[in-house]
Amino acid sequence: MIHQSIARRYARALFAVGEKDARYRDYLSEMEKILKLFDTEKRLGKALMLPLLEVEKRKELLSDVLKALGISLSLSNMMRMLLEKKRMGYLPFIKEQYSELVDEKEGRVKGTLWSAFSVENNVKARIEEALKAKMQKEVILKTVEDKSLIGGMKIQIKGTIIDGSIKKQLQTLKENILKE
Repeated sequence: MIHQSIARRYARALFAVGEKDARYRDYLSEMEKILKLFDTEKRLGKALMLPLLEVEKRKELLSDVLKALGISLSLSNMMRMLLEKKRMGYLPFIKEQYSELVDEKEGRVKGTLWSAFSVENNVKARIEEALKAKMQKEVILKTVEDKSLIGGMKIQIKGTIIDGSIKKQLQTLKENILKE
């Protein structure tokens, strides 16, 4: 929980800079680029995150990585700050929080759609349109197949869950029967 609070502060600060210089989208793609590199080159990420190397060596390594990737000065400064404060492990959480800020700025919200079976694109598009009309924002759903639902669908958007699954209906029916 505390990592999200810390990540949110860094994300908001970087986003404020991004809004001022109109590069907030660039910063998101740069963070994704860094995280992708750390994901493919796990030893590099560990070398920067774990205090096995002395701080100056890690700063040099980070500086070389940021130059090689062509990372902007603002994001480079934040990365150096994370390194100095031993918070490099927060970068995935910062990116997640930052992504939400970008979505909010651009009038969009992301969510997850669970279904017992694969959902056709036209059905998903109709659901997104219905939610868009209700929320007054563009809705982008990621689909997940979950056989435990038996049938129906479950949608989660920003902490709100709409559960129309057969599993939930059976659970509600069971509770009602047990009450009587």
